[in-house]
Amino acid sequence: MDSTPSLAVDFPLAAGSWAPAEPVRSAENPMPAPSDLDLIDRTARGDAQAFSALYARYARSVFGVLFRLAGRRALAEEWLQEAFTRVWLAAGTHDPARGAVRSWIFKIAINVARSELARKRYRAPHVSLEESGLDLPDRGAGEEWLAGALDRTHRAQELARALERLPDFMREVVVLRCSRELSFAEIAEVTGAPEGTLKARFHRAVAALRAALGRSGRAL
Repeated sequence: MDSTPSLAVDFPLAAGSWAPAEPVRSAENPMPAPSDLDLIDRTARGDAQAFSALYARYARSVFGVLFRLAGRRALAEEWLQEAFTRVWLAAGTHDPARGAVRSWIFKIAINVARSELARKRYRAPHVSLEESGLDLPDRGAGEEWLAGALDRTHRAQELARALERLPDFMREVVVLRCSRELSFAEIAEVTGAPEGTLKARFHRAVAALRAALGRSGRAL
């Protein structure tokens, strides 16, 4: 008998909008939010409510990464649906010993993006980083320069095109790091690359973007 749960849950993704509804909190429901592990375990047993809660918790941040990789909102929404369909179907395969639920979900999303980008159909150099809201976490030497470039609205399109020209493996680490969601250690779990390698890729990407846009910040 097939024990695979059927996808008997509607994604909380309204037509034309990617953002999940905010959870309702009330004085009548003071219980603390369940942990990721609890939600994924319940999802593995076919609990659609637990899956919806997991979706509401991570859909926004996962979409942000996918949008920056896809370059088009409609494609990012499709990839988001595909990623969470895989989360639903593969929930029982999550192993806490191999990483957190959050990293596991991002890994699934990145694998969806990789598969689609490998088809070379979705290259979109016109994406606006002003619209996508790319931002930076802790700012070191390279990150401080990149954050300044992102803050200049009139350079958003130039930066988007420069980011698009990066190899996929470099663009991934820039997008994941600049999403404010994941540390380099977590990105290593998501991508399967060593943390040191990821840091080197990030700084190479910063150097490449700086060269493309010019150190002085003036238009090319």
